[in-house]
Amino acid sequence: MMTDTLNTPGGNYVPVIIHEGLAYVSGQLPRRGETLLYTGKVGAEVDLASAQEAAAFCADLCLDAVSQAVGGDDKIVQVLKVVGYIASAPGFIQQSQVMNGASDRLVERLGVRGQHARTSVGVAELPRGAPIELEMVVAVRQSSPLKIALTEAL
Repeated sequence: MMTDTLNTPGGNYVPVIIHEGLAYVSGQLPRRGETLLYTGKVGAEVDLASAQEAAAFCADLCLDAVSQAVGGDDKIVQVLKVVGYIASAPGFIQQSQVMNGASDRLVERLGVRGQHARTSVGVAELPRGAPIELEMVVAVRQSSPLKIALTEAL
């Protein structure tokens, strides 16, 4: 699933940096433009199913950023590492289940190329009150030896 548009970075950074065949994707919140689609802490204002949907949406945003930088999903060789930060209510301990939403989406979209190593981290707060932020590292096939995806951010 391609999202409608890529989000503009919220600061002085770029969505993706590609170096020597690795795409480093900046953290993505579940938002369209400036509108956050989910808000609150998981285990309080956000239930597990909604958090999984938010994680899947963030995974799509990450892949869309990489895909745009390299010229399509077919240039994605392998998702290597995914890190999810989950804004968690006190006592919430299902961070890994939240991240299953992202992991399932990656495999749904890319098949075995979407399988990855993963870390799930519970945190007290995230930017803008988001329930999840997702970042990833992706191996990509490039047409040139070095490409830095800066043009969209400038």
